[in-house]
Amino acid sequence: MASSSPTRAVQARPRNRWRGPLLAGFCFGLGYGVTQRLLALQLPGLVQLRQGFDVREFPGTSLESLRLRFGNDTQEIRGDLEVLELERQAKQRQQERREEERKQAEAEQRRQAEQRAEEERRDRESEASAFQPQPGPDSGAEPSEPPEPAATEPPAPALPPPSP
Repeated sequence: MASSSPTRAVQARPRNRWRGPLLAGFCFGLGYGVTQRLLALQLPGLVQLRQGFDVREFPGTSLESLRLRFGNDTQEIRGDLEVLELERQAKQRQQERREEERKQAEAEQRRQAEQRAEEERRDRESEASAFQPQPGPDSGAEPSEPPEPAATEPPAPALPPPSP
């Protein structure tokens, strides 16, 4: 029998761990219920839910005053980024086309200037050969080689315009 008594002393009564959370939950529930009742009764002395100051007009320009000033026309709002990007790309393509047309016009002008310079050179050569005395058949001298044309300097290359 002596061996059975120490085992009973070792077995302690298990502690109830659920009492603390149960008490906390009960307190929260009671507080929620009381608050709900007070709000439902709308007691002005206990609970004041209205604004404690006068409502004033928002500072700045109102939409009505803007409409009176600039008209009531409905205009497109410029906030759509896709439309803005498409417009920017269209402007860029148009500017590139203008640049290409300008370059082509410059190339055409250079080509025409080169043609005019070549025609003038040929005219000068033909005029020079027309005024050169030709030896007659009775002179006995052999015809000499035609004089070499004077070397003309080519026109200076056109520099591209500075990029912005």
